[in-house]
Amino acid sequence: MTENDELLLLRALLRASDYGVLLSDASRRDRLCNRRFCEMFELESVDVLQAQPEYVRLHLAARLKDPAGFLETLDFVYADPVRVLEDEVELISPKRRLLRRYTAPVTDQQGNIVGRLWTFLDITRTRSTEDKVRAQAVQLKEQSRQLASALKIVTGRLDKVENTLTLTQQQLFETEKLSAVGLLAASVAHDIRNILTPLTIELTLADQNDPAARAESLDAMRRQVDSLSLLTHRLLALAKPDTLERVPTDVCALVTRITALVQAQAALENVVIAYAAPRCLPLVPADPIQLDQVLVNLVLNAIQAMRATNGGTLTLTLDQHAGGLRLRVADTGPGIPLPLRKRLFDPFFTTRPDGAGLGLFSCRRIVQAHGGTIQVRSTPSRGTQFAVWLPIAAAL
Repeated sequence: MTENDELLLLRALLRASDYGVLLSDASRRDRLCNRRFCEMFELESVDVLQAQPEYVRLHLAARLKDPAGFLETLDFVYADPVRVLEDEVELISPKRRLLRRYTAPVTDQQGNIVGRLWTFLDITRTRSTEDKVRAQAVQLKEQSRQLASALKIVTGRLDKVENTLTLTQQQLFETEKLSAVGLLAASVAHDIRNILTPLTIELTLADQNDPAARAESLDAMRRQVDSLSLLTHRLLALAKPDTLERVPTDVCALVTRITALVQAQAALENVVIAYAAPRCLPLVPADPIQLDQVLVNLVLNAIQAMRATNGGTLTLTLDQHAGGLRLRVADTGPGIPLPLRKRLFDPFFTTRPDGAGLGLFSCRRIVQAHGGTIQVRSTPSRGTQFAVWLPIAAAL
């Protein structure tokens, strides 16, 4: 490429550039400017290149917001030939614009300074966008602060509402519980009377000299005592101990004992009890008294459910499952409709006229306190199954 070609290419680049370009020689005389520079400052290129440098500088300064500062910067730059500077100047004529100014020395092939290059770039729109972004950032920050403050206030109010609702729920629970206790007391008195009356008769008959009659009376009294024991378990199920007293518990032995306890009542209801469990099941860290209450409730509910079918089969299954022990209590009763099944564990919900509605509620509370779960499955006309799962390792 010849020197003339390079010059033509340079001129083409200057015409296409968005930068206003001014090139002066070592004597500060302007030697080259492009069209964009002339447009910025309302100058003709002929005037720039033929007029004295002072004329051009004064013409530029007159169109700037700070003309004195502009001229001082020129003297500062030209006082040091190797100085490089980049700053911003504000143009007020022919229209307000913000320009980024850059200047640096120009050297020849031997490194000698032969002039100085000045460029001006219109950054008005860019700065306006930056200012808008900063303003929006400040606005968003303020809105975030206000939202955080409002959220804090709302959270505080929600906490108060939650506390109020919790207190109201507790008060309602206590009120309903007192009401239930009244109903339960009447039911318990009725049950105790039904137990004591035949027990008194059998005690009288036990004085007979006939050994066979005496044995029959003793057996009848034993059944009444078992009924009284079951009633006691029902009452204990309503109590809520403050803490769990976990000890290694043999659930298999516990189920065996409860099965023997309810055997007499099951026979009265024409219910056959089937129990299956593998040998050598691990012990479970649990409160045996509370587990007693859970099992008694589930077993008695199953027996009572089969009254509608004039008896049936109560199946108890114990196995190891998913890191814990699983006890399934299944009956062959009429089943539980889905709408009722959804409310089984609600406090004070019962389908029996003489029920208090706290049995299954207590069962779930006790099982959950042990870190376990209780689930129910029921099929119309095919019976109901409750599954209790307890972890083998105590929850930390």
